[in-house]
Amino acid sequence: MAGADLRTQFEKISDSAKAANDKIKAAGKKTTDQLDADLASAKAKASAAADRLSAKADAAEDKASSRSQEVRSKWQAHVAEVKANIEKKKAKHDVKEAERSAKWALDFALDAIDFAQAALDEAEYAALDALYAQAEADSLAR
Repeated sequence: MAGADLRTQFEKISDSAKAANDKIKAAGKKTTDQLDADLASAKAKASAAADRLSAKADAAEDKASSRSQEVRSKWQAHVAEVKANIEKKKAKHDVKEAERSAKWALDFALDAIDFAQAALDEAEYAALDALYAQAEADSLAR
């Protein structure tokens, strides 16, 4: 049963990635106001996810590896800094500043994609390791 739950949770990753990909594709046809609304929604979603990770790490304390906790903490701090900078940048209307802001936001998006891919690779490894451990435990129990 645990293996089925694990596979279901892992499948949610591709579903979420597909939905995000569809939103990114559609963004090119949207107005600034529509994109602003999408950005606010994505920000709320990302904040909620960061809060869930933080709460989960706090609850797990000793179970979570110190390295994973360190990575999560650094990522959460980075995301908070980026969000603060995005809000500051949105208030400015200077073209050069807007271009710098766009480049900076693109760089952050590419870094976030790299981080997500690394997290996906790690999740795949952890899921396969969990399934292997369960299969080995089952075979030893026989």
